Amino acid sequence: MQSSRHDIPHHFTASGLVIEQGHILLVNHKRIGAWVPPGGHIEPDELPEETVVREILEETGVSVAVISKQWAPNDDPDAFFLLQPLFMQAVLAVEKGERFYHVDIVYLCRCTERCAPGILPVLANSPEVKESRWVKLSELHTLSLAKNVLEILDVLPTEVQQSPLSSIP
Repeated sequence: MQSSRHDIPHHFTASGLVIEQGHILLVNHKRIGAWVPPGGHIEPDELPEETVVREILEETGVSVAVISKQWAPNDDPDAFFLLQPLFMQAVLAVEKGERFYHVDIVYLCRCTERCAPGILPVLANSPEVKESRWVKLSELHTLSLAKNVLEILDVLPTEVQQSPLSSIP
């Protein structure tokens, strides 16, 4: 069943949901003018799961790993399985007067740096975003969020929202 949509071009992006100790990692995106999970355009030589790791590091200084169901591994460079995303979404974007969809492949991620309870990984300033911030899940409604950010919580398993991702396999 085809949903209604605009007849416009598509750009493929990948973003990551990083949740630690009841906080979600968000960036205030310069062009969008709203808070979103970190991510960006998939480069021609990257797989989506590589893009999300690179973009989160560039935008926030946080090193992450993708949490994903592992399909049958193989060593065939001609046909292989990609890591399974949490979900995919399409969001209207407007840049330099051009309208298009960001077809966003969203991964659940965890910080590779382990911190003590009550301490979150330190964020670095990046020229790519206005600001990056750990936001309490209970305080998301206080920010100017981009479309679908609140709806993202509906697709997260309850155990992810309530415990550190380091305990999720």
